Amino acid sequence: MNAKPHPAAHWPLALLLLLSSAGGASAMDCLQSAPSGVATVTGTGRAYFHGDATVCPNQQAYCLNRAYVIAADRVLTSGGSQDGFTCVFFPGKNTTTTGWIETRRLRPEPVNPSPPSSEWVGAWNSEGVMRIEVSRDQGGLRAAGLADWDSSDGFDDRGTVALPGRNHHAEFSGPLNMIGDQARLNDGACAVELTLLGDFLIVEDDNSCGDGNTSFRGIYRRMP
Repeated sequence: MNAKPHPAAHWPLALLLLLSSAGGASAMDCLQSAPSGVATVTGTGRAYFHGDATVCPNQQAYCLNRAYVIAADRVLTSGGSQDGFTCVFFPGKNTTTTGWIETRRLRPEPVNPSPPSSEWVGAWNSEGVMRIEVSRDQGGLRAAGLADWDSSDGFDDRGTVALPGRNHHAEFSGPLNMIGDQARLNDGACAVELTLLGDFLIVEDDNSCGDGNTSFRGIYRRMP
């Protein structure tokens, strides 16, 4: 199930990863630690995300978000935990929801530290605008990425007024250098690092793959 929208929990992942902690445990603090594990949601009913306020997570109403997951949903977890809550990332169709979920609702799943090439191969999508295709290539693997979206805010990269509907584009292509559950690619114009955690692909880049508003950073899920 896709988590329902919640404004603070649905800020772009790449932007929130750059924010510094303001003290206390909150949804933004949760984002300071990178995903490092996979878990399956268990139990009955909705497992709501908690966060936003600096005093969260706890069971008070002001910590409860509208976004939730349900039993059998697969999520990414980080090493961050506090007061019976675990930091969770849930990549949905068009956005990634991040926040704290009760640890008792999560069952950790084993992750292969050296996944076979068959687990990498396929088409991967993040937030509906970024796509990466991993394929076999002369005994190894190669990847090609495409990110393409139109802005509607009427501003360019420098913050000055521009015509609305500006297109943002980024791409890369090349062989992958495989190291356990990680892969690196540098096509001369763009450097990308991919980490495979179960059925999730976590991607970082050097911000040189396209224009200033386009990056491949994010959490990807395999496309059907």
